[in-house]
This record gives sequence, structure tokens and C-alpha cells, in this order.
Amino acid sequence: MQTRKLHATPFSTVHAASSERQGLWLMVAGGALLGTIGVFVQEADQHPLTTVWFRCAFGAVALLLWSASRGTLKDLRLRGQSLWLACATGCLMLLNWAMFFAAIPRTSIAVATVVFHIQPIWVILFSAVFLRQPVSRGQWIATPVALLGLALTTGLLDNMASGPLAGDDYLTGLLLCIGGSLSYAGVTLLAKSGQAVSPFTLSFWQCAVGTVVLAWAPWVFGWPQQASAWGWLA
Repeated sequence: MQTRKLHATPFSTVHAASSERQGLWLMVAGGALLGTIGVFVQEADQHPLTTVWFRCAFGAVALLLWSASRGTLKDLRLRGQSLWLACATGCLMLLNWAMFFAAIPRTSIAVATVVFHIQPIWVILFSAVFLRQPVSRGQWIATPVALLGLALTTGLLDNMASGPLAGDDYLTGLLLCIGGSLSYAGVTLLAKSGQAVSPFTLSFWQCAVGTVVLAWAPWVFGWPQQASAWGWLA
């Protein structure tokens, strides 16, 4: 028994390290997608709600086809509390995307992205207050340092130093970014509370909810008129 225990400990340690590395790479990939989405939104040049609808519609179709190809369509079925959780996060995600996309033309891609990325601070704060999760000193220090680094790489501080940026439209854009980051933090916290729902299933339902709720948007604000806009949206 002692021999088996000696062999079990290194295996579990290696497995945990591998899982942590995978999580870090997924976080980096997700951050890269979120950090560059402003380019696609600006190049598509559509109404924010139309852009959100296309994001949901294309996303739902892509996730549905991927699930079908893997034979996991049954995993997308939800009911009861899990379904309500998916619908609630879907509505918050719609609000998040709509605010973020509307903020970009009012400020800039750089400014909107930097301000929107304060959402990890909301997550840490709300997790500590509402979920009673411990927050290490390193997390409190690393988060603002990371935001400062993001601000430096986007040139936000240079733009602020070059002249006044204040204005009704600009301030509206900043408030939209803050509201979007709060919505995104809400999605994260709700997702953490629903451990029975896989991230893939939750993502599909978020897109499905958005596709249904905003189905009217392209008819009201107009469909893309240029092929390039369709390409950027896709």
C-alpha cells in the first residue's frame, strides 16, 4: 500500500499541473479573442445590436454543427434550473456585447478594450463579497498591474496625456464599457454557480438566447450591404 501511495502522489501532481497549464492557455486564447474583437466590430460597421445578433447566430450555428460532428447533441439539452441559468447568462451576455460594441465608436477600440477589461476586478470583488471566496494578495496586486500593462500597450495613457478626451459621447462610451464589464462579471459568477452545465453547453445557449431575443434587430437597423461586412461578421 505504501508503494502505491508513493506512485499516486506524483501522478496526481502532474495531472493537476497539466490541467492548470491547459487552463492558462485557454485563458490566453480567450483574452486574445476578446482583445481583438473590436477590429471586427469596427470593420463590419453595423449597428451594435445587429452585430450582436450576427455574433449569436453564427456562434449558435457553429457550436451546433461542432456538437453534431462529435455526436454530443444530447448534451445541449437543458431543463429546470440549468435552463434558467443558461437563459439568465444569455441575457447578461447580450447586454455585455451590446454595451461593448456601442462603446467602441464613441471612444476607440483601445480605450473600450482597456476599460472593458476591468471586469476581472469586479469578479474578484464580487467573488469575495457574495461567494466568500478567498482572494490572495498576489491576485489583488497582479490584476491592476495587468490592466496598467494593457493600457500601456494600447497607447491609452499617451492619448490621455495629449489632450482632453472628455465629452458627452465619450463619457457615454466609458459608462457603456463599465456597464458591459459588470454584465460580463455577472455572467462569470452565474456560470461558476452552475457547475452542472458545461462551458460548451452554456455558450451554445447564450448564443441561442441572443439569436431569438435579437431576431428583430437586422430587420429594424438593416442588413449588411457589402460582402466585406458579412465577412467581418462571420
